[in-house]
Formats: sequence, C-alpha cells, structure tokens
Amino acid sequence: MISKKRKIYIIRPVIVIALILWLCACSAKTNPMQQSDGSKADDGVSQSSEKTAVVAEGLPTFKVNGETDLPGNFFLSFVYTRNLIMLDGKGNIVWSKHEDNPEGVMTGFWDFKKHVIDGKTYYSYHDQILSYDGYGLEGFAPGERVIMDEDFNEINRITFEESDVVKKGHPLDGHDFLMIDKDHYILSGYIKDTITNHPDYPNGSSVVYSYLQEVKDGQVVWDFRSVDYPELYDLVVTDGVETANDFANNATDVPDIVHFNSMRLDDDGNLICSFRHLSSIICLDRTKDTDQIKWILSGRGDMFGLSEDEKTSCQHYATVDGQYITAFDNGNLNEKTRIRSYMIDPDAGVVKAVKTYDVAGRYSSACGDVQHLYDEKYVIGWGRTMNDNICMSVYDFATGEEEMSIALDNPRNFTYRCVYYD
Repeated sequence: MISKKRKIYIIRPVIVIALILWLCACSAKTNPMQQSDGSKADDGVSQSSEKTAVVAEGLPTFKVNGETDLPGNFFLSFVYTRNLIMLDGKGNIVWSKHEDNPEGVMTGFWDFKKHVIDGKTYYSYHDQILSYDGYGLEGFAPGERVIMDEDFNEINRITFEESDVVKKGHPLDGHDFLMIDKDHYILSGYIKDTITNHPDYPNGSSVVYSYLQEVKDGQVVWDFRSVDYPELYDLVVTDGVETANDFANNATDVPDIVHFNSMRLDDDGNLICSFRHLSSIICLDRTKDTDQIKWILSGRGDMFGLSEDEKTSCQHYATVDGQYITAFDNGNLNEKTRIRSYMIDPDAGVVKAVKTYDVAGRYSSACGDVQHLYDEKYVIGWGRTMNDNICMSVYDFATGEEEMSIALDNPRNFTYRCVYYD
C-alpha cells in the first residue's frame, strides 16, 4: 500500500506539468497578440502567419464583437488622436502606430489606406501638423500625406506643388488622397480667400473653398477650385454647420462653403467628389480646365430628379460601386444615418434605382464611411457616432446581422474612417 501511494504521488506532478505546458502552447496559438478588449498582451508583439504583429504602446482600447472570414484588413484612423490601427478579419491587430499629443492638443492621423501600384504595396495616411493654419475650423486638419512602403517605412511626404493657387509646400487637407501611380496622385486642400464673384457681395466675401490638384512627375496637370463655379453658392446648406453660408461674414470670416470630404475615379476617369455642405456628390471632368462639372447628384442642385427623401444630408463619403454611387449619408437634417446607393444614367439625367439601408438607432453627425463588399454585405465606419460607442460594423443587410463590430472604450476618441482592403 505504501509503495502504491508513493508511485501515485510521483506521477501526478508529471501529468500536471505536462498539462500546463500543453495549455500554454495552445493559448499562445489562439490569442497571440491582443486580449478581448483590444489591448496588447504583455510581450507587446506576436507572430502572425506572415509577419510579426506590431502593437504600439498607447493605442485606444476597444472590444471586438463577432468576426468575419474576410482575408484582408480593416484600416482605422482617428480624428483627434495620433493612432493608426490595422486589423485582420477577426479583429486582431496586425500593425499599428501611436504618437502622443502634447497636453491640450488634439491632432490626428487621418485617412489610413493601402495602395497597390504595379503589383507593389504602399500605405499612406494624413499627418495633421499643428503649426499649419487650420483657420479655426473643426473639420480641417492641415498637414502632409505620408507614404510608406510595404514594410511601413516612411519613404515620402507630400504637400501641394506650385500652381496659380498655392505655393509649393502648401499643406494638404486630410480628407482624401488618390495615388494613381507612384509619382501620380490627386490632392485635396482647403483655401481661405476673398471672392468677388458672389452676386450679393460684389465687394468681397471671405470664404474657405475646396482646391483639388492632380500632380504627375512633380508637375500640376489638372486642378479644380470650387469658387470658380458661383452657381454652387446657392446650393450651400447649413444642416451640418450653421455658418456654412455666411457669405456676409457676420459670424465668421471662414465659412466652409462646400466642405469636400471624398473622391474616387469612375471607369471613364472622371472624379466623383463628395461635398458635405452642398449635400451633393459632383462629377468632375479631369480633361477640362473650365466647365469641369459634369453632373450633380442630390442636394439643391440635383440633376437626377431625386425626391427629398432620396437625397443625402451632409454625407461624408461617396464611392464608385460598379454601376452605383454609394454614399455614407450622415443624415444631419433628420439625425438619421443611412447608406445610400444610386444607379444613375448621366446621359439621360435620370436615376434608375435607389437603395437605402439603415441600422436602427444609429446616428453619426460627422465623418464615417461605407464600402460595399458583395451581395448586401457592407463595411461601415460610424465616425462621430452620437448614441453608442460602435466605430465600425460589418453588416449583412440581407439577414439583418451585424457580423462584427468594434466598440471603443472611449467613444469621444472617434474614428475618421474605418475601411477595408483585400
């Protein structure tokens, strides 16, 4: 009896130790880099199937609910904090970047995105720089576009080139950036100036307008100034900002009269732009120096016969989605955010179909984005969400299921965009 007891006593520790080692190995495989709240594990980095995950110190904490089987990555950028986060389809951090802001300063990294040029991958983001004049506008973040290589090493910083409008080195606006080739891109900016082509203010009105510049091999090959089209002045709405149409300069000398916030190329090479303070999506002809506006969708100048209920209100994002133009409609007028998709016939000036999706109870007063993945599945970045802390959703409107969501522990640290790239 004694010998049997001793034998059992000796074997038990061996079994326990082996079991502990096996459990530790399994845990390392299933949760290599972040905890359920989105914070990093103690070692700070972990191994993914291809590269070492980079989990920066100081990132905002978040919770992931659900997961997808999407093979690509989600790219998150923030309005008032210097954070960039890349997630895989299950919500694990793949790469990230964080910089502290000085006390009392709120500058952000905006518009984090991926570019594939001739089979080579680049990444970019907008770096808001405090020393540049932001005109006191909340929705303007002057700075520089940072280009990174496939290993996230900074290889270039881009500002405006010399033109009739700006000097070389003038800061960019952070809302959007198109990289057509390594040395060919379209830039956006906000310019403060005095206009004299408003019929009611012939002696001058101080405004902030949209300036777009296309650069190829260091030369400006095309540009657009919104103030060259005084017909846009009567289209300004105040659903988002009360002073947007203050051409009299009673309350401000920097009325943000159009508020550009996104651009995409269509199959014909036209530039499809979203202007929040016009509640309009406008098609620009890049082959022309004048008469560049081809059509206007939604807003007071709508050319397609949309009903008032079918129009957007202060949309923040518009993409070319096959035969559709899809927009993240913030819905400031009625405080109801919706996803809008329009199939239009520009030649006939008619809309062939309008698809509308909404998520009950969700309202985003600013920022935000939407991407159509396939069927009725969409990635939605909620921007400045007003009634919960969800910053991103993958939503299947066919089933009404929110397959995955990201919830910020601090919703006031809201995202600029949450976008997906394969």
